Amino acid sequence: MAEYAFPRDLIDAIKTRWQTAADQPFELPEDQILQKLLETCYHASLRTSEQRLVQCVVAYASMADIPEGALRLSRPVVLTDSELVRLSPVTQHRQTVIGCEQMDGWLRIWGFFDYGHAWVQHSAGDPPAVPIQLADLPPDCLTITIEGPGALTISQGRTSLVRLRNGRVIFPQEDLFQSAQNPLGKFFRQLIDDLLKSTQRRYLSAYEEESVGQRTLLSIYTTSILAILERIRLRQHGGSVVISRVPLNEQLAHVTYDVPEHAGLADEIMAYKTLDELLREPDSDFEAAAELERCRVQLELHRSSRRLIQDIGQVSLLAAADGAVLLDGHLRIQGFGVRFPVLLPPGATVRDALTGCEHLCDQWGLRHQSVFSVCHKCDQAIGLIVSQDGEVKAVRADDGQLMFWDGILD
Repeated sequence: MAEYAFPRDLIDAIKTRWQTAADQPFELPEDQILQKLLETCYHASLRTSEQRLVQCVVAYASMADIPEGALRLSRPVVLTDSELVRLSPVTQHRQTVIGCEQMDGWLRIWGFFDYGHAWVQHSAGDPPAVPIQLADLPPDCLTITIEGPGALTISQGRTSLVRLRNGRVIFPQEDLFQSAQNPLGKFFRQLIDDLLKSTQRRYLSAYEEESVGQRTLLSIYTTSILAILERIRLRQHGGSVVISRVPLNEQLAHVTYDVPEHAGLADEIMAYKTLDELLREPDSDFEAAAELERCRVQLELHRSSRRLIQDIGQVSLLAAADGAVLLDGHLRIQGFGVRFPVLLPPGATVRDALTGCEHLCDQWGLRHQSVFSVCHKCDQAIGLIVSQDGEVKAVRADDGQLMFWDGILD
């Protein structure tokens, strides 16, 4: 095994971003152990098990610091890439964690534990049926998620520290869909403003400020978008989604399959927000009637959550058809199998928003070029592209400049 199979600055990047707390039971291992752990996970990611990719989560944590309920091995085994290949199929990616720690000078696997169901939903972009509690979140130990060949995500509990992709160390981006400092965040904030105006703000609670309601609604709205993209990526088929604030005429969009009078996700998103806030309100009394009403709200929230998840799944399935899924600002399906004629001028370029580098649009395939084209022609539209290799891009024109943001789900 090579001494280093990844950039030498990976360990320094992890140590720099690791957050320490006075009551924090989990600490980073010493550099030699951390290097061994990273190397083992990296080499395991490059292997296959009966032609299946190795995908699993490894946590560096003592058995004593993990809550009861963990599945413990009577004889801990040495952590090797072969053991990870062997154990990967018996774990559930995004839920089951392989626990390891240093024992007798060796890194040993001592057993398995779960993240918690609500956190699984949250990490996959699903709104949980009830508000997430502290016990639903993973412990703040070092975790290494093996996502594919050479692709690792290193986290401290639920907080992503760094990612390794194609030999490059990638730091987590700001929340691009919610930040008002970039064109993507501005676009989604405009959509939320449109929603609130169209519904005459009936979903804002009487006690809350409008800005607070907008932020909450924006969070649920963008989380639903990310959930759609995540499902498309998990199917490894690729696909694209275009959201437009304005109707697109036939010159810009050729719709293969019309979907008239689709209800859209927006109403469910708003209903979910309202019910979630009702449950978060402090109890004014503990009478039986109040408790009964709380149970009723919990039941309605669960139903709303399930409907929203079903709608998210439906939109993601439509992306498997050739062509894009076209949504309006209320996330109503305008059509799928939509083709956008490539009408880009010769030599048209698109700028990488993170690096500032410009690339010729025609260096990508037809899926990318068609989304580039519609976003170039309509600055009130945003394109979301999921490649078959799992890369996810967002595309938008800003002040006449076509731009893309890579690694939206990273």
